[in-house]
Formats: sequence, C-alpha cells, structure tokens
Amino acid sequence: MTRDTLPSHNDNCHVKPPVRSRTGCLTCRRRKKRCDERRPSCTGCQRNRLECQWISTNPIISSKSRRAKTGPAEKLLPAQAQGMLNMFSVLTPDIISRLLRHFFNASPRWLSTRTGSRRTDYLKWLSPALSESHVVRNCVLAIASADLLKYYRDHPQLQHAAVEYYGETLSSLRKEIENEMISPSPSDNSLSDYTPLSVLLLCLHETQNFTSRERILPHLNAAAFLLQNRICCDSMNTDLRKFLFEMFCYFFALARFSLGPRLLIAQADRIFTSPSVIQHLQHGYIMGTSQLSFIAIYRISRLSQDLQSCASADASVARQELMLLDQELSTYQSSHTLDPGIDQEHLIDAITSNLYSLACRIYIRTLLTPRELADNTAKSLVEEFINNLLHLPPNSPSHNILCWPLVVAGLSAKHSAHQRIIAAKLNNIHEEWNSAVFSKSAEFLRETWRKDRMRRRLSSASASSGYEYTSSMDGLACQQCPVILA
Repeated sequence: MTRDTLPSHNDNCHVKPPVRSRTGCLTCRRRKKRCDERRPSCTGCQRNRLECQWISTNPIISSKSRRAKTGPAEKLLPAQAQGMLNMFSVLTPDIISRLLRHFFNASPRWLSTRTGSRRTDYLKWLSPALSESHVVRNCVLAIASADLLKYYRDHPQLQHAAVEYYGETLSSLRKEIENEMISPSPSDNSLSDYTPLSVLLLCLHETQNFTSRERILPHLNAAAFLLQNRICCDSMNTDLRKFLFEMFCYFFALARFSLGPRLLIAQADRIFTSPSVIQHLQHGYIMGTSQLSFIAIYRISRLSQDLQSCASADASVARQELMLLDQELSTYQSSHTLDPGIDQEHLIDAITSNLYSLACRIYIRTLLTPRELADNTAKSLVEEFINNLLHLPPNSPSHNILCWPLVVAGLSAKHSAHQRIIAAKLNNIHEEWNSAVFSKSAEFLRETWRKDRMRRRLSSASASSGYEYTSSMDGLACQQCPVILA
C-alpha cells in the first residue's frame, strides 16, 4: 500500500480513509510507492516500465452475485478444497493476454542493456519464435506469471499459470532434447534454434525469479549440449544464433564461478574457445561492450582450480596465465575512457565494461597474492571500482547484470564507506528489479563483512598465539553466494 497522506489539523474531525490508498494503482501499492493516479498508466509505472494495473469493478460485482446465488455452499468448503479449485481453474484468454503483455513490457529489463530503439532488438527474433513454437511461448508465459506473482502473491490464476506453463515447458523440452541426443548426425536444417532458446529462457526464469540454485544446473547443462552442436552449423536466423551464444556465455560463466564442477565443462570449453562464438559475442545484443568479460570470468574460474592443483606444473602454468589475463584486462580497461562528451549509451557501456574488468582483476589478484598481502593489493582496484560505480547513471539499463562485479568487489572491500556504497547499490537495484538475487547478495556481503570484522578482532587479540587471518576470498567463499542467479 502507498503511504497514507496525513490529515491537516483542521481535518481531525473527519474519519474518511485517505484517498491515496484507495485510488492508487495496484502496482504502486505492491511496490509501496506513491502513485500520482494518472490513467491509463501512472508516472511511476511509465518511468520503471511496469504494467500499470487498476482495480476493476466487474470481478467484484460478479463475485457478489455469485455469492448471493450460492451463499452457504462456498463457505462450507474447507480451505484446502477451495485452494484445489483455484489451482485447477481454467486459464482464460484474458490472463494469457495479460502475461504476454507483461513479458513484452518487462523483458527489456532482463534481456538487454541497450538504450533507445536497440533496447528491444531481441524482439525481432523472439516474436516470431512465440508464434512458431509452443515451447517458447510456454517459457515466456512461465516467466511472466512467476514475475507477476511477486506483486500479486495470492492471485489463483497466476499461481496456476506459473506451475502449468513451467511443467508443460519441461515436458516438451525433454522430448526435444532426447530426440536430438539419439540423432546420429543432425543436419543444419534439423537443428532448431528454438530448443536452446527455450532452455536459456528457463535460465532467465530461474535467475529473474530466484527459484533455486539447483534448478538452473540441468538447464545450463542442456544448453551446453545443444549449443556445442550448433557451433559449426548454419542457422536460418544468424542474429538469433548470436543472441543464444551471448545468453549462454553470460549464464554459464557466472554458474562456473559459483557451482563449478557440477556443470558440463567439456562441452562448455568448446563453446568458450570457439573463434566463431567469440565473433558472435562482438555484436553485444545483450551486454554491449562488456560481453567479452564473461569469457574472462570463465577462464579465471577454470584457472583457479588449476591453481589449487596438487601438480606444481599445473599450478605454475595457471599462475602465468592468470598474470597474462590480468595484463589483457588492464589494457582492455584503458581503452574504455570515461569521456564526459560521449553519448549516454557509450558512457554506460564504458563504465559497465570497466566494472567487470576491475572485478576480474580483483579476483585474479586475490587468487595470486599471499593472504597477508591480499587486502593491500586489491585496495586500489576496489577504490577504482567504487569511482566507476559512482559515475554510473542511476537509471542505467546495465543494472540487471551488475550483481557479479558488485559481489566480487564487495568481498575485497575493507573500507566501511565502500561496503556501504556496494550494499546500497544492490538494494537500490532490488527495489527497481524486485529480483531477490540482489537483496540476497547484499545480505551475503553484510554477513561476510561481519565475520571479517570478527576475524580481524580475533587476529589482533591472538597474534601472539599464531592465529592466521583468512580472507573473504580464501577457500572460494563466493561458492556459497547467490551470484549465480544474477
């Protein structure tokens, strides 16, 4: 509900309820924001690209007339039985239309960091897929219904839709993937890109709606299997193929960082090391100029395991490769200068690329530097990270991909002011996106910082007893963070 307006001193005798709480749009009430009550779409919903919902009098009238006719019959139903009736209610064309409309209105926040007309470029190949593939359509409806449930938690048809469409999607995809697995040598024409598109949309579903870390694993492994077969195959829609590889590299790189050996690494290696895939990523449909950073994240995650290998030769090679990668990232970062004269899209691209490059370098330095020097070596990089973060416009469309660099920089941030800035940024993005990954990441960092302060106190008090301080990154504590669902 929006905050009630306070009555004036002269209105104390009146007992009328506040007007704002009764007439504001449902979306602003759910978000606990003030509503200027403009119709058909209020200013707040327009600014945040949300669907502006208003109370309709029709359902209330029909509900009253139905209760007048049935009366005691419905009241005699137990709560569980009534819940079953709601769950198995038939989805109407109106709810399906509402779900599709919500997806088209909200998906630019999830699928693009572009600005202007380029922000919805992906609809050029997603819209035909919706009409040609029932699996893609079911995926889209599952995503939209689960996202709307965050605002309308007790809506029976949304609850039904979220379960129904997710189940139908899994069932259909299982058959499609099995058919491709048993095919001896699939030709270019037999490999539909709608199958990996549906799988990657399920990854979007798990991340945006923050369902479970475990549920994204089979989707990513399926995507690795499907896309490795398409590296050298032609596609009827080249732009869609590029979009698929960019989505995959984004999701899989972050999953590799968090979940590691539970993924199909062999198949993914073929994708991340393919020259054609790297060329696809240069178009930047989703992430602009920062898309190549996800290849760096994947490489760092791979090399970090070799660095901990018992074989000294493997560890030595991994160390050298990490040092070279750090130099490459430093050179790449220097090419993205923050020139105040450039347009906003290029400015946002440059800042976002710098944030990712700096986070990668912070992670590399933490892996390569001895524990007692880790704080000092990462300090200057964290300061540079914060400076770039403060230059990012508050309405930047790249907010939806900032969780990983914020968490990595936060794990090495020892200055309390830096910690507050990073936590506040995560919370602000959560308010804008309403995705729990940002709020849970902020909670994770606060708990990590609290434990670090306790360790420092113990280290200072027990220095003479040989106590050894452990850094936040030591032992890859980030394995337990929710950044996988960024």
